[in-house]
Amino acid sequence: MEKIPRRRQAYLYIQQRILSGELPAGSQISELALAKEIGMSRMPVREAIRQLEVEGLVRQVPRVGTIVHSLDRAEMAELYEVREALESHTAETVAGRLSDEDLQMLSLLCKRLLQVARELRSSGKKTFSPKLLQSFLAADMGFHMVILRAGGNRRMMKIVADLRVLSRIFATQREPHDLKIVVNVYRFHRRILRQLKSGDGERARYWMQQHIRASRHLALESFDRRQALGDAKNAMPLALPEDLLEELNQIEAGEANNA
Repeated sequence: MEKIPRRRQAYLYIQQRILSGELPAGSQISELALAKEIGMSRMPVREAIRQLEVEGLVRQVPRVGTIVHSLDRAEMAELYEVREALESHTAETVAGRLSDEDLQMLSLLCKRLLQVARELRSSGKKTFSPKLLQSFLAADMGFHMVILRAGGNRRMMKIVADLRVLSRIFATQREPHDLKIVVNVYRFHRRILRQLKSGDGERARYWMQQHIRASRHLALESFDRRQALGDAKNAMPLALPEDLLEELNQIEAGEANNA
């Protein structure tokens, strides 16, 4: 097995800690402490932090140092606009062209969302357990990733990987999800899948736009509500499912090799 370069190891380690919420927004990052944790010198850690800064996950603050970046309302809205542009275009272009394997996977991911909804309903609880939340995220993000990958546009995939559009959005703190949100996501995904199967690109584009706009509305509503409360004590960091995080990293690594 090919050995992963130290800079890459440091990058993946710090990235995962940020996306999991172990390094929350606003927290300070110590090169020395991270180097000791990982068991390497400070140089590869410093290089990894520079890459994360380019991607917007961390930023340099004068007289403070490196801190984990916190999205403001405008940035959050912009990220959803980028998603809408990229994903709605891709949905339109792949309609009627998806392989049987991709269609089966999209159908399976829709069924997983439905299963999550049923489990939440049967639990009698209003919001997800951490385990059920991860199942929801994996099914939701997996659906979008299959469509993006099917588009076959390497430049577009590189943009998604570079900007971390999906990971930045889903790692943002949000209020706990409830049954209504899961059911709405399931319904949007079913509509999108129906149009992809029928080959109606215009309708596939429309429903993808509506889906992402609805998500944007909920995210900004949640942001405004937390701002009004003056804190985020009711929010929960959403870690990106590791298999999907690895897929995003593989896309980036593959595009870097092809550059």
